[in-house]
Amino acid sequence: MTTPSPYAKDLGNLLYHSAIVGGLSVGHSMVGNRLLKMKPADLGCLDIEDSAKLVGTVALALWTKHMLVKQGIITKSIIINT
Repeated sequence: MTTPSPYAKDLGNLLYHSAIVGGLSVGHSMVGNRLLKMKPADLGCLDIEDSAKLVGTVALALWTKHMLVKQGIITKSIIINT
């Protein structure tokens, strides 16, 4: 039996974190769309308003992820280095 490469562990954690942040970003965009009547950012032609929406959504998703990790609801890393 071979031991997994450290790159495989990094890739696993990368996929875990990108899924968490991506899912939270989509969720926050849906909440903003429904509650605040905020239109999603137009990725075809980004202006200052669309850039601010994207930055705000991702920043809020990262903050939410940090709070979920801090409260122990989700784990910091899915693959622990041994």
